[in-house]
Amino acid sequence: MPIQPQKLSIENIVNHLGGGIFCCKNDDVLTVYYASKSFYDMIGYKENEITAFCGNEANYVISREQHINWKKLSIILKKRGFVELELKLKKKNGHHIWTSCFLRLMTMKDGSNYFCGILEDITKKRRCLKMERKQLETIKRAKQELAVNEERYRIIMEQVADPIFDYNFQTQEFYCSPPFKKCFGSEGSIDGLLDKLYHSNVIHNDDRSRIINDIYLFINGMQSICPEYRFKDATKDYRWYRIKGRLIRAENGIPLRVIAFITDIDKEKRERLRLKERAERDLLSGLYNHVTTTNIINKTIEESDKDSQHALLLIDIDNFKYVNDNLGHLLGDELIEKISYKLKKQFRDGDIIGRIGGDEFVVFLKNIKEKDAAHRAEIVQEIFNNTNLNEKNDFKVSGSMGISIYPRDGDNYHALLKKADIAMYAAKKKGKDAYCIYSDLMQSEE
Repeated sequence: MPIQPQKLSIENIVNHLGGGIFCCKNDDVLTVYYASKSFYDMIGYKENEITAFCGNEANYVISREQHINWKKLSIILKKRGFVELELKLKKKNGHHIWTSCFLRLMTMKDGSNYFCGILEDITKKRRCLKMERKQLETIKRAKQELAVNEERYRIIMEQVADPIFDYNFQTQEFYCSPPFKKCFGSEGSIDGLLDKLYHSNVIHNDDRSRIINDIYLFINGMQSICPEYRFKDATKDYRWYRIKGRLIRAENGIPLRVIAFITDIDKEKRERLRLKERAERDLLSGLYNHVTTTNIINKTIEESDKDSQHALLLIDIDNFKYVNDNLGHLLGDELIEKISYKLKKQFRDGDIIGRIGGDEFVVFLKNIKEKDAAHRAEIVQEIFNNTNLNEKNDFKVSGSMGISIYPRDGDNYHALLKKADIAMYAAKKKGKDAYCIYSDLMQSEE
């Protein structure tokens, strides 16, 4: 029968939905201040038969198996506003039910505190979850029994197209599937394999430390973020592979065996790297573009030790507009390519080189002293002076440079770039084909 509009109250709504509302004092026994009819129906009592939720009275409601620190809970409620917890309640007939309780704390004008809650009977849900857990345990035991049957297990392994290896921690036995042997060869035992992982070039040098760390995480129950590595295959070439491992443990948590599925992803990985490279690089020069340069330098600064010192070189090709306007854009592009190639050849692998504008370059020199940075600037000058624009060599190529020092001149890329820009224009005022190291005097003269 539908509820009449005039009877549409909170009490009617709660009773219709089958939940329960209660309000009790924040005292030692949780004295009942109010409880809805649907609450009493839920636990089988009549209205006003319950005076307190806890205590020594016969009609206590909250199961004595539950030990809840209500004082501590009230502190949490004051900070968070609400909590959701499960309460085990004793019905009048002696049976217990589980409820989900959405609880708030209400403070009255006189300073007294009341717990206000909404209850939902979740006893059936918990029973279903318990049954599901039992079913999962049954499935788990069945899988373990299947793994014990080695002959059947090996047959399944050999039908899989991807390379697979399996190591038994208890017996120290190592098994590799036929595709594994075909891909990587089969010489050596598990000891030989581990020796290759740690000491040989089976794993690409750039991936070796990462895979060792990932193995440690895997054994300790943590998943690697990117389990993709380069391995040398039977043809002696490095290819990209994705590793998907499964660790089987005993009930006490001790590892029993590890099974690894190896998938060749070389083609798709190289394509992803190629696209990433194009997104990060300037197409003409092959150097990092402005966005990538900014991100990498800022990340390097963030990861630097407090005593680190770096240098930022801002390089500008002198009279580049004249080249484009009078000698043509093709020669201008050729000049950019030549300078970029020579910069890459000159600096260290760890240094960051980027093209941030039409004729502007940035070089970030890590862990370098100021006098050494000045020496590198002199080398850059030689690069410009030894670059020919055409066969006639009738155009002198030169560059102006500004240098700023981290952390003296700034603690981020943009601050260092601004100071290096001021120093670069000071070099241009000196007649170009020069470099200047930033000082505060330049700032005041600008």
